[in-house]
Amino acid sequence: MKRPHGNGTPDQRRRKQRQREMNRQLRVWTPRRVAGWILVVLAVVMGITHWLAHLGWRPIPLAMGWQDLVLGYPAAGVLAVVGSIVITSRRPGSGRQNHR
Repeated sequence: MKRPHGNGTPDQRRRKQRQREMNRQLRVWTPRRVAGWILVVLAVVMGITHWLAHLGWRPIPLAMGWQDLVLGYPAAGVLAVVGSIVITSRRPGSGRQNHR
């Protein structure tokens, strides 16, 4: 028996629709955006480990002075700011243009 021409069964149509939706959502996650979120997560982890080091838990065998300079709140803050800039920045030419 021949199948009538069409878009397939309702299950196939639903599956194709879900696949299109997943592809659309994944296209938004550019490598730049992924890198920005990685920097933000790294900043949070760095801030938490620095706070725990001040409470007495020393996961990294460095002197507290070096931990303050290298892994402290300022470094976590810089990573968070840079990650946020990377996440929110747009490609050149994609923003509003000044019209005179």
